Amino acid sequence: MSAIGIHHTEVKDGAWDGPAAKANLKNDGTEAYYRGAFAWEDPEGDKATKSAYKFIHHFVASDGKVGAASKTACSAGIAILNGGRGGANIPEADRKGVWAHLAAHLKDAGVAADDVPELKSGPAGLERRSLSVAELRVDADGDDDGDKMPTIRGHAAVFNQPSEEMGGWMRFREQIAPGAFKDSIKKDDVRALWNHDPNHVLGRTKSKTLKLKEDDKGLAIEINPPKTQTARDLVESIRRGDVSHMSFGFDTQQDSWDYPKDEDGKALPAMRTLHKVKLFDVSPVTYPAYPQTDVNCRSIDLGAVRIEAGFVEERSASQLSIMRARLELAAVE
Repeated sequence: MSAIGIHHTEVKDGAWDGPAAKANLKNDGTEAYYRGAFAWEDPEGDKATKSAYKFIHHFVASDGKVGAASKTACSAGIAILNGGRGGANIPEADRKGVWAHLAAHLKDAGVAADDVPELKSGPAGLERRSLSVAELRVDADGDDDGDKMPTIRGHAAVFNQPSEEMGGWMRFREQIAPGAFKDSIKKDDVRALWNHDPNHVLGRTKSKTLKLKEDDKGLAIEINPPKTQTARDLVESIRRGDVSHMSFGFDTQQDSWDYPKDEDGKALPAMRTLHKVKLFDVSPVTYPAYPQTDVNCRSIDLGAVRIEAGFVEERSASQLSIMRARLELAAVE
């Protein structure tokens, strides 16, 4: 067996600390004992050790007693199945069973079936901070071989700047530590896309049409876009100020979590810090999760058009919350 079967227990809301719950578990428990706290069991692991189990989602008292399921942990566990924190390191065939176990607890907590996060098909290890557009039209007519495309420059990410609040049952904010992209810039083949759409490639590090570096502000990008209609349209949108933000797709390699409180001791949204990531793509986007990022076209001739504008705009939290993709993460192993 791998995914642990559904069981129905009390479910509680509130702060969740996965590592602490696991630490409170007895070190000499039985298989049945550990199965009462987790949602996945390694079929080849030692059933008498808690290291053979994953997706802890039950509160555990200091004396080792397993208690109610955590609403936050169940929601976060599904997010991990869908790619959060680098995804779930379990066999693909086990993901559906683990999802069913966690989803059952959420339903027991009164969450409507339609509001329980769905399980994404296929393995998911990629996180993004934007919402891709549904359609793009590309018209290559009128491509003048004499035109010189402008270079697009900006920042796909900024350091030490909290994002808007994200998450589902667990509300959290996120920031990026300097150095998070350093290793990936050196070794990974990264693409520049428009709205994270792989059908619209603007540049690539391997072909030297995309350059990346960390500066004092964050992840600086330089794109030499192709002479395609899509790229021309994007340049015009940037020039007009309709597109003024950047985003990035990544896999988390190392992160940390802090749980701040206000002066009255009330829990504030958790803060996640990304310390090391693997980059997949950078992208000008319509709706970003980090409103501090910027993108602009440096002064360069494009036929009869000369672009000399840089734009930075802010969107309200309500606008962002409506448009950005929901991402649910927590400190759950």
